[in-house]
Amino acid sequence: MRKLKKLGALGMASLMAISVLAGCQSGQKPEQVTASAETAKTEESKTEAPKAGNGEPVILRMWGGVPAEAGPQAVCDNFNQLYKDKGIQVEYERFVNDDTGNLKLETNLLSGDGVDLYMTYSTDVLTKRAEGNMALDLSELIARDNFELTKNFGTLAEAYYINGKPYSIPTKLDQYGIVLNEDMFEAAGIPVPTEWTFDEFREIAKKLTHGEGQDKVYGMFWNSQQDLTYLFTYLVAQTNGGDPMYKNDKETNFDNPVVLKSVELINNMMNVDKTSPTHTDSVTQKLSQESMFLTGKSAMTVGPWIVRSVKDQASYPHDFKTAFAPYPVVDSGQRNYTQGGYGDHLCINPKSQNIDAAWEFTKWYATEGMLPVVEGGRVPASNTYNAMEVTEAFVMGAEDYLDAETTQKILITPADNYAVPSITSHIAEVRKIAVEELEGIFIGKQTPEDGMKKAKARADELLQK
Repeated sequence: MRKLKKLGALGMASLMAISVLAGCQSGQKPEQVTASAETAKTEESKTEAPKAGNGEPVILRMWGGVPAEAGPQAVCDNFNQLYKDKGIQVEYERFVNDDTGNLKLETNLLSGDGVDLYMTYSTDVLTKRAEGNMALDLSELIARDNFELTKNFGTLAEAYYINGKPYSIPTKLDQYGIVLNEDMFEAAGIPVPTEWTFDEFREIAKKLTHGEGQDKVYGMFWNSQQDLTYLFTYLVAQTNGGDPMYKNDKETNFDNPVVLKSVELINNMMNVDKTSPTHTDSVTQKLSQESMFLTGKSAMTVGPWIVRSVKDQASYPHDFKTAFAPYPVVDSGQRNYTQGGYGDHLCINPKSQNIDAAWEFTKWYATEGMLPVVEGGRVPASNTYNAMEVTEAFVMGAEDYLDAETTQKILITPADNYAVPSITSHIAEVRKIAVEELEGIFIGKQTPEDGMKKAKARADELLQK
């Protein structure tokens, strides 16, 4: 049994939030290195001067899933200028945050080549890397430098400890919501929702769907080809909290009424109402949020990590304004949680030859170096940043394309109760089972009831072994 520390309702008045990225996990089993070797590496790296033995600066190699031009390169340039006289420089390597990209990263981590520090984008992958000795236990470094996580990040940071220890510094606070074409809503006479139920959401999608064939505009694009489990994270978690797939570490929640209603909603929109592209079309046509939403082929889509592309008019020219709404819930007044929490977990490779220098970058990036990536849609989790500067950086260059009021309300204004995962027992296998049965549902091979019943039986058997 592997658990993250549970999180209750939190007062977060000093924090800000935003979304971007979508976490995928690699199913590969890492090799193990010994804990004593990790400790020895940490001790070995503690030097007063980080310069290499030949007088040349230490070159850190940082891997991340965000394109360099979307802020990471500017971050590195700023750091390199500030730390030039301290003998530390950093180079950025982009990996694609999918199974293939994560496997490439983990292969390099295990070999000890090419990676000093890196980003992890989901808690299940963070757990896997911590337990596989691909992420350094930061406890000693944090204590040595009196780097107070709860002071800078609040107690929410402790929710991402693995087996009671910090293996990363969370750098981004996420809040999520439905992305919508405000112009299409106005043309249809529909106010941007501030709260809505599944039934209301479904009816609005019908009103926004029109046309046929290549000219068809869909009310909603679910982005299912990227991740079929979005429905747990963005629909179920609003009501049930941060463990939408679990009742406990020995039983899944796949028979929960909110889970079944969420599956039924998406299945009906894809296969009954035809207000969303089918899962088959999304996969075979390789659809994306950019190809559907930013070209005006869908009025709504699932995740605001598209903000970076909304601002990229050169690659995705469009003339409408994007707004945001909360995710719908089954029944009116049912919302208990805000979907969000921390992301962009910055980890250090325990095999790095430059752990001390990597720790210097980690502290700097998390507490003062993130402004260039804010322009790409990532807002710092640390309360050490000036709130006005962050807000201005976020909307910079997109004043005509982002609705300021709903951006502030949905993505930036902090909530007080986030749906943060606390259970990760066999999560990769449980997720795989869910995906297999959901795919069977969405391509019409089984009903939502039968598919989720099979998913529960299979996953519960796994958990109870």
